[in-house]
Amino acid sequence: MQLHENVKYTKTLEIILLFISTALVLLGLLFILSQFISDVKSSVLIACIFAISYLILINKKFIVKKSHFKLTSKSLEWDKNIVEFKDIKYYKIHWMKGAGIKFKLKSGKVIRLSCNDNFCDSNAFVTLCHEVDSKLEKFEGVIRKKSFFETKWGFYFAIVLTVLFLVILVFKIVSKDQFNAGNIGLMLVGLITIWSGVLWNKKVISSPYILLNSQHFIP
Repeated sequence: MQLHENVKYTKTLEIILLFISTALVLLGLLFILSQFISDVKSSVLIACIFAISYLILINKKFIVKKSHFKLTSKSLEWDKNIVEFKDIKYYKIHWMKGAGIKFKLKSGKVIRLSCNDNFCDSNAFVTLCHEVDSKLEKFEGVIRKKSFFETKWGFYFAIVLTVLFLVILVFKIVSKDQFNAGNIGLMLVGLITIWSGVLWNKKVISSPYILLNSQHFIP
């Protein structure tokens, strides 16, 4: 048995609800402030500060969880939850700014766990996912489905976006058009995130992967 202690993780549905509620808080504050403050910029600034504070507080108090995970050759246990490997129909793992795992049970129940660097330290959860993946690959009858960025279409998608980025960058330089470093930076960060989710096939690359964070990948 392997014991992974103090592993931080989140649930996908709760993350979605957090963003929706944050958007509602922002819109509600903008509406209320508009009734008392005539300066639009001040209203937006105050609303954004409160909305961001709400996001950080709720994320810290309710969204990010910490548990001890017990992993054996037959099951994964945490808190009062247990996933018996014999009950799994298939599973899927994505590796992007952390990791996420989806279990589809034979009963039809779906269990999703994830941990993203934007919300908390994901190193322990990524390590856990590697171990779970290793156990399940050896377990007879369990199917491992590829995430989008593990497929050739995900790879092609990443290439197309990279080419578009380079074309835009070259066009801006050649045409001497106004160069918005902020937008270019955001696009670059997006590309790095996408490429961090692309898992190269061992047949394609025999040498060690060149990674921004090697802990997020299976070599």
